[in-house]
Amino acid sequence: MGIIEKAAELAEIIRRKKDLAVIAHADADGVAGAAISKFFLEKNDIEYELKFVDYLRKELLSEYRGKEALFIDVGNGNIEEIERNRIEAIIVDHHLASKYFKNSLNPFHYGIDGGEEISASGLMHLITGENAEIALIGAAGDLQDRNGLKGWNRRILMKSGIIAKNDIKLYGRSLPLYRMLSFSPLIPPFFKNVGSVIRFLNELSIDEKKTWNELSMDEKRRLFSSIVKMMVMRGYEKEEIIKLYGEVYELDGIDLREIASGINAMAKYGEYSRAIYVCITGNYERMKDFINTHRKNIKMGIRFAKKNLSERMKIKYFYAGKKIKGSILGTVTGMLLEGEKIEKPVVGMVENEEEIKISARAPKNMNVNLSIAIRNAARATGGHGGGHKMAAGATIPKGYEEEFLRFFELEIANQSSIL
Repeated sequence: MGIIEKAAELAEIIRRKKDLAVIAHADADGVAGAAISKFFLEKNDIEYELKFVDYLRKELLSEYRGKEALFIDVGNGNIEEIERNRIEAIIVDHHLASKYFKNSLNPFHYGIDGGEEISASGLMHLITGENAEIALIGAAGDLQDRNGLKGWNRRILMKSGIIAKNDIKLYGRSLPLYRMLSFSPLIPPFFKNVGSVIRFLNELSIDEKKTWNELSMDEKRRLFSSIVKMMVMRGYEKEEIIKLYGEVYELDGIDLREIASGINAMAKYGEYSRAIYVCITGNYERMKDFINTHRKNIKMGIRFAKKNLSERMKIKYFYAGKKIKGSILGTVTGMLLEGEKIEKPVVGMVENEEEIKISARAPKNMNVNLSIAIRNAARATGGHGGGHKMAAGATIPKGYEEEFLRFFELEIANQSSIL
């Protein structure tokens, strides 16, 4: 049975339900998947409740003991607990699974890379056959567009209303140039350096308050060629420079990554209903306030993490206590890794009232599997974890932070010696 046949089988199982709990990850991909499920469930007159989570706690799963639930973008790392609670579950999750589960749509079972080729919302699209645009908002939220949409994401793109074109690949083409250029780690001399950006633009007689989309073709050519020349003169490799230009995606004239960022921001601040509304209606104006707040908090988080970054033999890490919101820990950790050109896995840790939340990110050129490493380290310290090869997360009891770091570093060291 292929993935399409399995998706059709799960669609029929869902259609037979009278009511269903939908439990989704609280990020852009989870929201997009939930929006697709909402459309499908209402179309089939199925009663449902929506719940969003950062991760699946044992206490939450026990609340659904013996009930019927659809898990979106979560679940693959908690199959044992789902089975233990006898939850009649359907799992639609693109992360690596802890074990096989019959009623799940897991891309890895079909030789499809869930980290690059399809997101959870993409899997929901395969089940429902609808909302291709929303599925790719989720993919962009998980950065699966970074090197061009590929695999099943490419197939979904072909039947969507999203426009693919070649352009500068910086986030914020609808923002003032000084913001677009200073926000991207792809141009290290400009990253978080607004003054340098404005001076650079002034030398080219280009208004820094204009957006990239507002520039004439001549202005775009002059600006892009000047950026490339500047990076060559500063010794940056060809591989880094070619990342600046390539295929980008727009929906209703808006950068798909900007839409995904807005959906993600609303999810991180608990505005799930509004985020789903925006996905379904395309009313993207309602995202702007959340994006600004989100960016401000991320910027403050990166500053704190950079200042408090510590190092062990195989990893770097920071502990933020309650200084950084758990909902943006993954974003902060990932942007810190990229912005500082760190060549080791980075681990970020924050606390809430009950436990320690952990996020780990690895450099793209490093041959490790963080999902396995973090799962094993979390289990060894009484927690649970999982995710993708290069991006993973976990929760552990308070007081076990140092022990977790020791186990995690040992996992990375063992993987490095094997690979």
